[in-house]
Amino acid sequence: MTLPRTLLVVFLICSAAACGGSDRAPTAPSPPPVGQLAGFTLNGDPTSANGARWTYQATAAGVTYDLQGILLRPAGSGSFPAVIISHGATGNATGYSLLIARTMVGWGLVCIATNYTHSSGVPIGAPGTAADPGASVANVQRARQLVEILRSLGYVDMNRLALHGHSLGAFVTTAVAAAHPDPFRAASHTAGGIRPDFLDAPAPSEAQIATIRAPYQIHHGIDDFVVPLLADQLFAAALAARGVDHELLIYPGIDHVEVSISTTVLDRIRQWYRLKGVL
Repeated sequence: MTLPRTLLVVFLICSAAACGGSDRAPTAPSPPPVGQLAGFTLNGDPTSANGARWTYQATAAGVTYDLQGILLRPAGSGSFPAVIISHGATGNATGYSLLIARTMVGWGLVCIATNYTHSSGVPIGAPGTAADPGASVANVQRARQLVEILRSLGYVDMNRLALHGHSLGAFVTTAVAAAHPDPFRAASHTAGGIRPDFLDAPAPSEAQIATIRAPYQIHHGIDDFVVPLLADQLFAAALAARGVDHELLIYPGIDHVEVSISTTVLDRIRQWYRLKGVL
């Protein structure tokens, strides 16, 4: 069985110590301060408009991570909800993710993002390579480790986590919500979806998303010629078949980029997060 050539092509387009003189016995390295994740370094003010930059270099559960990203948080004290924002192809954490974070931090969310294997203009890092775009194991591992970074900050309510992404980042969002259904109270994406199980593409398959439980809001422009509307229609049908709370919202006259930054879309995502207990 084969898909129409145009649909196949559209799916594939998405695949983008110094030695001292002391005679004292050496001492073991000091453990990180309580609440700080070993290998995590934060530079800058996360309450500023551009947020703070961070790096994470460590091995956890047998996976070696070399990640960079951004972190924004609301001013003040308290236990804040948080969202993991995932960028699409030819983007990175300081592009699309920062743009969306500047809006979502105003909702009261801690916003964190990292660069994925399909990032552009930045080091790709690890795990994974440029041959592992979208809903790959490597990108799911990267996004899931952001949960541990959020946990270490000390000001995030770990019972109010959300996921959001666009395009290849939407594929990451869906795959993470499926692979790790417990941490997330809600999810949303723009211009994403799933692929038929027999097609090899960066989108998750229907079988791969069978374990999603988080209420999921989906947004897609009719004039999107990069990721076809059919992909999100298949995703919505799969969620409906499994009884998962969801919405599919379709936008006439809106293309692949426009849907990602639409104020109407973002307002609806805010309402969704509020309705589902994230905000």
